[in-house]
Amino acid sequence: MRKIQFIFILTSMLYAMNLSAQHISLVENKGEIGIMGGATFYRGDIATDILFYKPNFGIFYKKQLNDYVGLRLNYEYISIGANDIQSNNFYEFKRGLNFTRTAHDVSLMGEFYFLRFINGNKNYRFTPYLGFGLGAWKSIKSTTNLDSATTVRTITYPLNVGFKYNLFGHWNIFGEATYRFTNSDKIDFFADNTHYVPSSFQYDIQASTSGNDQYFTAKLGVSYNIISTYGADKPKRIKKWHFFKKSESSLNKSSNGLFGFLKRK
Repeated sequence: MRKIQFIFILTSMLYAMNLSAQHISLVENKGEIGIMGGATFYRGDIATDILFYKPNFGIFYKKQLNDYVGLRLNYEYISIGANDIQSNNFYEFKRGLNFTRTAHDVSLMGEFYFLRFINGNKNYRFTPYLGFGLGAWKSIKSTTNLDSATTVRTITYPLNVGFKYNLFGHWNIFGEATYRFTNSDKIDFFADNTHYVPSSFQYDIQASTSGNDQYFTAKLGVSYNIISTYGADKPKRIKKWHFFKKSESSLNKSSNGLFGFLKRK
């Protein structure tokens, strides 16, 4: 008797799980578009002990490949800058270098959900995610008090961490931080091992040896999921003969054939 009860309970659970899986599979996430804004922080050779932040904003489009993996194309308008005068380091304060830059940042990243995410389903409405890929940075405007060679274009290697929450329907809010390693040490006009002697200071001051310049962004945004919803299959419509009109009884009589309408009843 207990075995029969156990089999009945197990069968009921499997049936319920199957119905739930069928309900989930009716909604397919095709992709996502979003807008975002926040701040950019620079790390380089000028005022190394202070994080200078400037505003940035961007947009993205993501193609969802399956429930957990997507391919995301990003564009951001980046502003960065730093000033030695604000540094607490005596030598950097005396050096007195500064710069500001604005640039276009484009990247292509793979994005990976940690949890299943389904719009409109309260059980699957939140997930953290991770992304990484390859990008390009192009300067469009800059100012500096240092006469030195600089970088106008460079390759970037973005690493993205964030979370997403479904508000209702197709709409989500998200927050993320993107750290970018660059392929240049001259974004701030002051490369490693560069020597500079300020007019107000008698000693030669060398740049840091921290390696290539880096920057990261912290953003909040709103996104919209492109969703396809599948329902039950629609019944196929029976094609009607407009030239040879058949009665219901003639359809059931295969012996009449195509020219059965010529026979008298």
